[in-house]
Amino acid sequence: MSNPRNRRRTRGAFGKPKTAAEKAIFRNVPANVPLSSSGPEGFNISDAIVVFAKPITEQAGNNHTALRGALNVAILLWNAIIEGEAALEGAKKKLLGLPGASAEQVDELVATMTARKQELYPEARQLVCDFTLNFTKKGASIRVASVNLAPKGVEKTDLAAQLGAAPPPPAAQA
Repeated sequence: MSNPRNRRRTRGAFGKPKTAAEKAIFRNVPANVPLSSSGPEGFNISDAIVVFAKPITEQAGNNHTALRGALNVAILLWNAIIEGEAALEGAKKKLLGLPGASAEQVDELVATMTARKQELYPEARQLVCDFTLNFTKKGASIRVASVNLAPKGVEKTDLAAQLGAAPPPPAAQA
């Protein structure tokens, strides 16, 4: 059994320290490592949000609060672009409620970000549900939770189409 006096000597589930080789792997990571692609399609929603939000997040600088706000605006626009015109109008109203926002600025921002989304990720149909932004000494990391609206390889069956259709009119009673 492991206890504080012999914990460094144990091997196994309780207190096995990392070997020097395991520590060296994380210590020698070069600064210009490209973004990793995960999944069979090579699409990672976290990386996509970072690239999509770059014009907005550059204005935040090193201010952590401003960076969180910029990501909130970018994710609001990402979701609204995916959901359609009605959601874009709702997003514009929310953005107009921000202090110092004018209608011209909001319209320009929405147009710019819509064009950016269509240019970079035209096939992406993932709505962002939540994100976590962590700050470290070396920078920041983001973790995004999303829902895929159009998964590949999934088609509606006749039963699903019937469930999604309007209910049949009630039969006339004689």
